[in-house]
Amino acid sequence: MLLKEQQVGQLALARGLISLGDLMFCVAQSAAAGLPLQEVLIAKKKLSSEVLATLEHDLDAGISVEEELQFGNTIVVDQVEAARHDPTVVPTREVILADDITLLLDGEARYDFKEELGRGGMGLVVRAHDKVLRRDVALKSLLDKANSDKFKNRLLLEAQVTGILEHPNVTPVYDLRADDEGRPFYTMRVVRERDLGTIIKGMKAKEESLSLSFLVQVLRQVSLTIEYAHRQGVVHRDLKPDNILVGAYGEVYVIDWGIAKLMHAGHGFEDTEQIVVGSLIGTPKYMAPEQARGENDKVDERTDVYSLGAILYEILTLEALFTADHMLGLLFMIVHDTPEPPRMKAPERGIPEALEEICLKALAKDPANRYQSAQELADELELFLEGVKDREKRREAALETLSLAEQTRAVYDDVRVQHRQILTELETKRKTVPSWSTGHDKQELWNLEQQADDLAIEMERRFADTVRIYSDVLAFLPEMPEARLGLANLYWQRFEAAESAGKYAEAAYLEGLVRQFNDGELDPLLEGSGTLTFDTSAGEATVELYRYHKENRRLVEWLHATLHAPFERAVLEHGSYVALVKKAGFRSVRVPIAMGRVDRIKVDVRLFAEDHFPQDFVQIPAGYFSRGNDEIMVEEFAIMKTPVTVGQYLEFLNDIEPEAAEKHTPRIEEGESYFPRDEHGRYHLPAQDAEGDAWDPRWPILIVNYFDALAFAKWRGQMDGFEYRLPTAMEWEKAARGVDGRIYPWGDHFDATFCNMKDSSNQRPVPKPVGTTTTDVSPYGVLDLAGNIVEWTSTPESSGSDRMTLKGAAYNSASIICRLDVDLASLPQYRYAHYGFRLALTL
Repeated sequence: MLLKEQQVGQLALARGLISLGDLMFCVAQSAAAGLPLQEVLIAKKKLSSEVLATLEHDLDAGISVEEELQFGNTIVVDQVEAARHDPTVVPTREVILADDITLLLDGEARYDFKEELGRGGMGLVVRAHDKVLRRDVALKSLLDKANSDKFKNRLLLEAQVTGILEHPNVTPVYDLRADDEGRPFYTMRVVRERDLGTIIKGMKAKEESLSLSFLVQVLRQVSLTIEYAHRQGVVHRDLKPDNILVGAYGEVYVIDWGIAKLMHAGHGFEDTEQIVVGSLIGTPKYMAPEQARGENDKVDERTDVYSLGAILYEILTLEALFTADHMLGLLFMIVHDTPEPPRMKAPERGIPEALEEICLKALAKDPANRYQSAQELADELELFLEGVKDREKRREAALETLSLAEQTRAVYDDVRVQHRQILTELETKRKTVPSWSTGHDKQELWNLEQQADDLAIEMERRFADTVRIYSDVLAFLPEMPEARLGLANLYWQRFEAAESAGKYAEAAYLEGLVRQFNDGELDPLLEGSGTLTFDTSAGEATVELYRYHKENRRLVEWLHATLHAPFERAVLEHGSYVALVKKAGFRSVRVPIAMGRVDRIKVDVRLFAEDHFPQDFVQIPAGYFSRGNDEIMVEEFAIMKTPVTVGQYLEFLNDIEPEAAEKHTPRIEEGESYFPRDEHGRYHLPAQDAEGDAWDPRWPILIVNYFDALAFAKWRGQMDGFEYRLPTAMEWEKAARGVDGRIYPWGDHFDATFCNMKDSSNQRPVPKPVGTTTTDVSPYGVLDLAGNIVEWTSTPESSGSDRMTLKGAAYNSASIICRLDVDLASLPQYRYAHYGFRLALTL
């Protein structure tokens, strides 16, 4: 046969225009009669002259048969059908961009589209953010060229088949809908894991090192998943390494059920596929002989068993079962050739004889000689993994590997400690290096930042190594308690970090991994209950205990219980609470409580008489509060509920000596006072200032410096009989945050309407009367913290610095300044339009 004739036959086979059996028959007839293959194909009515002309034209145009065949890609029956009616169709050649799709829900865009995740012969998968469910999903829809009823039915079937397979190793379908043009689409979980094909390629290139036992365990999980599908009447029909995903934590998923075959009706829908006997359906490299022959009516559960065997062969040898230069040769080998035994194919791999026997049985040409179910194959793999045949050897290997895992864990723990220390050192250093410093002055800071980055990478590598080696232990002895506890503890550390950082989706995922490996030791932590013991300095008192819940992007208080102090060891679920303590004749006090898992918290709160401190002050009990990775101790004090107002400051100016008042009146540098004087020399508010604003006496005082604030504190102290002062930066921050580490007074999510900042209104930013933005309130009841006015504190920017720390944000601040952990600094003599203050009092 001439090369051109061979290429025409291969291209026709690849495009689904002829079955393998028909092509082989025509090749034999061509050789026997000495006629060109094209003439035999036309004479036997297998291909028309028009189709052959198209194939020859495409070959002359430079189409590479080898490239087009892509033996590792799926051939779908829809492509076969399309090719039979349109000889110019080339499967999976045209693509579209994710930006070309807009899906609507009730007239409004439900999904924000992100990057493309993958594409195939008929569909495109993109990452999308579901604005209703508030999570990222993988959204699969049709390509423009596949917008036909046949492809729509195929996508619907794919979604429905995946949907009925409710199994941990099958990616769940979230939603199935149609867009405004009637094209179906469905959403599913975003899968971030790597496919087994990539892992095997990495191992072959010596870029990866995974134990054989680990990979066998992966295939066992796949086999159990396929058995579950078979019991639901679904044959996958396209099993291959690329369709098996393996996660960093050992998770396994079987994906791409797009050409699955339904073995019986019983799910409320029918398979829309019109099977053409003789057409190819599947991926050639992993096809069973009956698939390669196009005997689609004979495809059943044992077809998937063969594909599992082909995958096992590749795991064992790191080579494909069969390789050929062209499709025809590959299919012929699948149908007729006996596989080379794995131990002969790759003697350097040290393949166990038991696994070779399992592999070759799964690869039997006759389905009757294979394992009759995926469960049988899984059971054989389990026997290998469990060690029925070589249990003692496995235990020895497991113990040796466990020792290595514990050594690796110790290294990981050391790196974690180093990383935490560097972060602490880095945080301290950043406070001492001004942003305008030169590169020379920042060199030490940059070095620390680089060390932190390097240690973070090293920590992740050590974590992955530790997980992998513990998993290797479980591959030898799946129930080994030391390894299971080791993994559970590793994941618990990550879970705690994610939960503390507010990464609740990641925390939920890691909690699942903890539960997977926990055998009871971590039950108290997972249950997450602690105890609260409570007493007061005044004896009996009523304690209204409120728990914080998320509602409309804020933490809001719901009454949890009414208790009577003193009480001991009240059981509370982990979470954030605030206790409102009441007793007749005493000031009520709010006590925030961050109940950690298995915490044992004791509170002994001091109650003060009604007149012990002014009514416009709020008591802040002594104790620690969370600031990043640090726990900061703050002694008991009181702080003004709202900033000092314009009206209060005006009273101060008019009560002190005129020379002093002139010194402390609000003004910018050496400019005129914002407060004009009347004929009696008394200050009053401007009807309209230079910016055209009429000052409201209820506004927070602004355009004052540090010395102005100290003078006001001294004056009011003389008036009230208290030693007022400015709060320290940490006192201010505790009063604003409470003790649960929240970023804003109301929680961890920012919205401009929750405080008074530059984006809170579509009008020009101006101050608001203090206390009127009721959402800008801390657990202690302190107001106007994330907006309205920036406030002076008594804390220097750093040791030896002549600049003072300011806290909070103002009416003209950007959102980043509204975070409570932000520190600002200024020279004490500076006055700006957003500088104000509030007073504190030591109790």
